[in-house]
Amino acid sequence: MRRDTRPSPYEEFAALSAEEKEAVYRECDDELLAARAHRLDPEMRAYWRRAKRRRGKPATGAEVVLRIDRDLLREADRLARTRRLTRSQLFSRSVQAVLAMAG
Repeated sequence: MRRDTRPSPYEEFAALSAEEKEAVYRECDDELLAARAHRLDPEMRAYWRRAKRRRGKPATGAEVVLRIDRDLLREADRLARTRRLTRSQLFSRSVQAVLAMAG
């Protein structure tokens, strides 16, 4: 169920006439389009940052605060990035592996 009654951008585009769609295509094909672009103002920059944020599933586990050596943390973060995991996922998997080895 949709929250608002505004048409989606797809629906808006589909409702255009053939001539209007062609004008949109021509505008997008313009090689100088990027040259005419402007910097984002602070409000739009904040909006863009929010839009780019990765959405994860809601936190369901307990929050844990612990101290860890900075170099070790950097290494863990590097490993998490290469495996495309969050830091939390990496630590959770690590604890699971240690518990499995302990029997």
